[in-house]
Amino acid sequence: MGRSKKSFDRILSLYKYKDLAFEMTNWPIIGSIGKKVMDADHITLTYIPISEKVELPESSALPTSIIEHFIENACHHMILHRCPCRSENGCKDYDPYFGCTFIGAAARDVDPEVGRHVTKEEALEHLHQATEMGLVSCLARFKGDAIMLGVKDHAHLMTICHCCPCCCLGTSFKRASQEVKDLLVKLEGLKVEVTENCNGCGLCVEACIFDAIEIKNGVAVVGEGCKGCGRCLDACRRDGVRISIDNPRFIEDCISRISNKVDVT
Repeated sequence: MGRSKKSFDRILSLYKYKDLAFEMTNWPIIGSIGKKVMDADHITLTYIPISEKVELPESSALPTSIIEHFIENACHHMILHRCPCRSENGCKDYDPYFGCTFIGAAARDVDPEVGRHVTKEEALEHLHQATEMGLVSCLARFKGDAIMLGVKDHAHLMTICHCCPCCCLGTSFKRASQEVKDLLVKLEGLKVEVTENCNGCGLCVEACIFDAIEIKNGVAVVGEGCKGCGRCLDACRRDGVRISIDNPRFIEDCISRISNKVDVT
């Protein structure tokens, strides 16, 4: 059995210090400790854009079908009773009790007082609700989540974070060392471009949680730090941002990459 609710709540109380934690990855001594938690050789994190404006290869399914694939093939499903980031950072815009999803054999060990064990159908419905709420989901194998839940087999635990733009751990990545930033991998074949319709209003800059967009000479410029979450696309009111996926096998390639890191069957 994983952590008790009391122990879990103690761990979550640290989430309000997430900015500091990511900043500390730049400190030599602390950074070396962080590497053990991050376990870079076995970690994977990828945002799956939910915007209907994303341009896809002909006959391709939506990017969220990647998440649906893992949910449908997982042997076990669990949904936290609350979101660690939103509940600990006092989110005002999204429900703090709309929790993350965890799938795979290790999810069986989560204390029922920490999260509810659900069916495949309930997990899929939770994903669809997250998308309707405007939450951008991130697929991950992350040792830190296994530590949070008190489960040992993190090779069989996949995290599906349903992220808001204000409280999510992703909002702290911009403070991290480059090595940590590089752990968050953009979806295969995804490109973010600025079109001639851009007037430099800056809405995309405000929407980008990674500080990867800036205004130069009156127009937006997307930098190397872009992680492809797609929030800039919906923020723009002038079709000044274009997101496209030019890899016709992006779904298969993403599933293959993530499956090499974590087994949920």
